[in-house]
Amino acid sequence: MKRGLVVLDHDEIGEREWRERAERVQAQIAQAGVDVALIYNDVSRGDDIGYLTNLVIYWNEGVLAIPAHGELTLLTKLSMRVFPWMKRNSTLDDIRSGRAFGGLVAGYVEGREPGTIGLIDADLWPAAIVEEISQAVPDWTIAPLGPLVRDQRSIPSPAEVSLLRTGAGVLREALAAATVPGLDARERVAALERIARSGGFADILFRTAQTGELVTVDAAGEYRHGWLLVGRTFGDEDRVAALRRAQDAALGVLRAGVPWRDVEGAALAALDGRPGDAIASLRWVSQADFATGGELQPPPAEGPADGEVAALVIETVDGAGTRSVLTDTVLVTPTGVEPLTL
Repeated sequence: MKRGLVVLDHDEIGEREWRERAERVQAQIAQAGVDVALIYNDVSRGDDIGYLTNLVIYWNEGVLAIPAHGELTLLTKLSMRVFPWMKRNSTLDDIRSGRAFGGLVAGYVEGREPGTIGLIDADLWPAAIVEEISQAVPDWTIAPLGPLVRDQRSIPSPAEVSLLRTGAGVLREALAAATVPGLDARERVAALERIARSGGFADILFRTAQTGELVTVDAAGEYRHGWLLVGRTFGDEDRVAALRRAQDAALGVLRAGVPWRDVEGAALAALDGRPGDAIASLRWVSQADFATGGELQPPPAEGPADGEVAALVIETVDGAGTRSVLTDTVLVTPTGVEPLTL
């Protein structure tokens, strides 16, 4: 549940950077011949709207309208009583409320010459909402657009990287508290969440498993609008040592432009200490897909780009179905990586 700190601090992200984020998207939609682009986000996936406006989608869902030229507008089903808070904590001046997104979009384009409405990340929109909007604006053409904002988010700016480093410091402190011997899964999660929340994280999501003394915890934490992934297995030094060797091998070859198969091969070759019947795997999750655990954006074969923030997820599953994991977030450079959560 998102219940952490929301911060709009222009000493962290300057007003110019907020404007430039929106302007880059506007330039792309104008080049595509789109008059208005729409972004749909809900509580499970709110990073595009957050990246462009600083709003955290605590509520059910929202649509951000982006004209090819002009100011951005949020369309929401929330009542107007929350608008003052939303404006104080975002870059938006125009927020509109209504019962349905079809009517809200129709009201937004009223008085404009009919043209093309583009749906950013169109494949991820709920079909019912697409149909509702299409029926509400029959004179407009509805066109699919790709992941324009996700693509932009994949390479964090220097200011974003600075915030990720700050968040990573909080998360390392939380991991230290969660690594105390003898804790069960619930106690390790409690230590992680307590320190992460008090350190300014807006969201932290967990996946846990415990088999006897073996405890595995995966965590995705949102600091401002950047995410950090970590995963740890506790209680079996042989398993942990094997995962660490694989991670060291992968990070030893990982750098901008290195083919993903080389990184994967180095890691898997180093996993010689795993149980004989264990199946090993390696995943790379881009910063732009941290919130959903990598399910939207598979790693490109050509490897990471310079300046990309990514998480390496190394895991084994033995014949009994017991999973062990080591996950850390890194910043990729032309000469190697800067570990963030290590």
